[in-house]
Amino acid sequence: MGQNLHHTDPDLNNPVSCRNIRRSVNITVYKNDYISDYMANRENQYLKLRGNIWWYQRRVPTALRERFKGETIISQSLNTGDIREARAKRDIINGKLEEQKFNSFNPDRHRFLELVQEFTYEKDRNPEDWDVPLDGRRLRRMGGEAAVDAYSTVNGYEDKRYKYRMTLKEGVEAWTRKFKATKTTDTVSKIKKTAYDFLEFLNLYDIQLAEITNRQVHDFIEVQQATKAKATVLGKLSRLRSVWTYCKSLGEVTGESPFDGHIVVGSDEGNKKQPFTVEEMTWIKNNVATDDPVKRLLLELGVFTGCRISELCNLTPEHVINRDGVSAIFIEEGKTSAATRLVPVTDDLGERLEALAEKKTTGERLFGIEGKDASRWFSRIKTEHISTDSAKSFHSFRVMFATAMQQAEVEELKAAAIIGHKRGNTMTYGYYSKGYELKQLKEAYDKCVKRINW
Repeated sequence: MGQNLHHTDPDLNNPVSCRNIRRSVNITVYKNDYISDYMANRENQYLKLRGNIWWYQRRVPTALRERFKGETIISQSLNTGDIREARAKRDIINGKLEEQKFNSFNPDRHRFLELVQEFTYEKDRNPEDWDVPLDGRRLRRMGGEAAVDAYSTVNGYEDKRYKYRMTLKEGVEAWTRKFKATKTTDTVSKIKKTAYDFLEFLNLYDIQLAEITNRQVHDFIEVQQATKAKATVLGKLSRLRSVWTYCKSLGEVTGESPFDGHIVVGSDEGNKKQPFTVEEMTWIKNNVATDDPVKRLLLELGVFTGCRISELCNLTPEHVINRDGVSAIFIEEGKTSAATRLVPVTDDLGERLEALAEKKTTGERLFGIEGKDASRWFSRIKTEHISTDSAKSFHSFRVMFATAMQQAEVEELKAAAIIGHKRGNTMTYGYYSKGYELKQLKEAYDKCVKRINW
């Protein structure tokens, strides 16, 4: 009783036992060597050293062969002998190829649709003999299997349309063409990213919209809920639903949307952004970007305008305004349509912005950094030196600015106009009003600035 039946000490005097020990050690060593070799190969995947220069070399992905016009190998010099730089350049090329793969169309689908239209026209013109010239060899030359399927469909042998229905990626591209002029760049990017996440979850390169099931969507939600806030999951669901609904309006898909009717549980109360404490703000003021004037200006604009970091990073020289002695920044594009606005700034910030703008060319980013990169920069500093609380980030400055507005008793419509929230729900304010003058906003802004702890 109580004996461990799963473990016995080896008998070192027994040849069989010793042989088993050596075999086990050899297998372990071989396995470890295999893993090491595998990781090394993965680390330098698609990299070839020619002389002292690294080259990028790989087979053209199947989905992109049409774009490469028959070429089978991608080969280009990375112009560096530094393996670390080569890996970074390799990753950039891989990323661009993935983007091209995502946006690539199924040439068979489009050829099928073209031929169905062409064959239907010919059949209407000459019902009796329209298909006389179409033998198997000619059909193959016209479009391979897609041509054969188009002929079969129009001739009435077997309707093959089910094989060429619109896919999710094509749906995203159709949605983008329709709405890119009215939606922000961030919204379009999130639509594509969400579709990619969904396909990655399904472990598929693409999927027909008609084949997406409620269960697949349910399971996707379950996985997302494990690590994402409720609002984030609802946002992803809404984006996928938007694509599906638009494609239904095109007649590309029918029935009920598989993205409707799902229950997303959880609470966002714990995920709302929280303000920094007085002590944390003091540390930020005394330590962050004190030797980098450009990033320091970016930081202070976040504190004194409440602008989203992506909005600030999208600023160009043309967005720096001085009107009637009032300095401001013009937020041209943001998260929502309400984000387009004029935001007053302090005289000091205005002077520094104008000085920076003078050094830039038209259309060039003032801060020379993407919003995501700037967010990561601040996040690393915050995590290492200030707080590990995920509810605190650059966006916390926006929370604090809005709080300062309220504490200064700024009229809510004026506060919304400065912060970039929806304003004027009535017909009078929402449709006809052109908003406040910059001087009116500056008066409200000055009240708020006095409340900011800096």
